Amino acid sequence: MDKADAAMETVKQIIRKHFGCDTDEIGKKPNATNNSVYCFTVAGDRFFLKLYRSKDWPEAGKIPFVYQRLSQNNLPCPGLIAYSRDDETYPYGYLIERQMQGTAADKIQLDREQETRLYVKLAEQLSSVHGIRIKNYGYIGRGVACYDSLTDFFEDEFDRFDAALKDAVSEIQLKKLKEKVLHTIHKYEDLPSVLCHGDLSKKNIILRDNGEISLIDWDDAMALNWMADVSRLTFWMKQNYNGQEYALFRRIFLDNYCTSHRKADFDIFENAYHIYATLDFLLFSQKVGSMEMESHFKSYLYGIYQDTERIEENHNREKYND
Repeated sequence: MDKADAAMETVKQIIRKHFGCDTDEIGKKPNATNNSVYCFTVAGDRFFLKLYRSKDWPEAGKIPFVYQRLSQNNLPCPGLIAYSRDDETYPYGYLIERQMQGTAADKIQLDREQETRLYVKLAEQLSSVHGIRIKNYGYIGRGVACYDSLTDFFEDEFDRFDAALKDAVSEIQLKKLKEKVLHTIHKYEDLPSVLCHGDLSKKNIILRDNGEISLIDWDDAMALNWMADVSRLTFWMKQNYNGQEYALFRRIFLDNYCTSHRKADFDIFENAYHIYATLDFLLFSQKVGSMEMESHFKSYLYGIYQDTERIEENHNREKYND
């Protein structure tokens, strides 16, 4: 039995354990980067099974905690059927959840008006998600994050970059980037720690037949401030839209996003976060062995640093003039 057949047999054993029967149909989802994902049906109902490839990520207990908090706040989330991080069948753990009705937004050809409505809906829903407070910052595990401050979390993240990006970014450049990002992040310590999705993009938005949306794939959920989550979204937008589209959809989202926490100061935090996100994706490109992706983010890094300097200067000038 080859590796693929052995994995499929493991999946079938897990399904039999929880459903007491075989599947009507089953198939492995292609291009799933971080985990192995299988789609299957039982008695006509559709489900996902995710085999985790790491014992440490996503953190033990995180998904049940996140789904519980979403449900408590009347926010849509997938129906969790089974979750284990220490099963003898597959020791890294797995998740089974009911497939949400609808279609992922990245699989639909949306016109300008439809895409506008999508970001209005996303802004409204994310405003509610970010109303869910989390204790501390960073990785949340069973519900309590492990960093006392946002700065402490990002400082550890840059230590990770120091160790892993030595061949991609010079030590001097990385030090300058770290100082710039941490200097900015520290100014936003007054913002509360909230539930963040951590991977906002169209592939993780389900568009339902009634026009409503649901967020899926909460594996990257974290406790950060609202600006970090929205900055991750706008970073994705920058990579996937042309300049005009990016400006339009970013503005539409922010116009419809509701918060009482320093919305006018978002752009400074956003650009500092984009430096962090670029380094994170640079590290990911090395992990998957994509030289093309690595080259893109290396060149992108310089431009985003210059943008951060310019935006902060403009912001300071406007405050002085006021």
